Amino acid sequence: MFRTLISAARGAVSTIATNGQKIQNFYQPSLVQQAYQRQFSLLSSQTPCRLFNQPQELKNQVVLTNTRNVTKYSFRKGKRKSVKAVIKRFYRLNWGVWIRTLCGRHKRLWKKSPPRKRRLRQHVFCSASQSMLLDKMVCDYWRKPKYFVDDPYNPYHTREEFSITSRKPKPYFPPE
Repeated sequence: MFRTLISAARGAVSTIATNGQKIQNFYQPSLVQQAYQRQFSLLSSQTPCRLFNQPQELKNQVVLTNTRNVTKYSFRKGKRKSVKAVIKRFYRLNWGVWIRTLCGRHKRLWKKSPPRKRRLRQHVFCSASQSMLLDKMVCDYWRKPKYFVDDPYNPYHTREEFSITSRKPKPYFPPE
């Protein structure tokens, strides 16, 4: 109990500043004593509701920043490491877009209609910003084109309907 009181007092004292200033976190015994007295006065009082409202006050003072644990460089060769979840869940076509399946395609199929089941079996494209992010999360090996025997995605690796990425020459029909 005393350990939580000290951490509560330290959390109340810590201030998070912006513009590159350091986080100041120091120990003040007066705040520990105040928190200690406050906790025991709340325990002895008849209203237990205030005890649960108090951590929210401390929670509002601490600002958390989101972080991602990406291995930027490996220890042995210094190469960038791929995120395994991207390789497992997505597939990259040769023209740069990533495809994925819809979530819930194996869940509760007994209550889904046949058109919805058909849509769940299909793949969808990721957006351009998502594709750029996924390209950053994998190494060069997964960005290069791969040629497999009997690849089911082979017709989709080229994008002939778009004029910039089309490879085959369009047929010429002379005017009559």
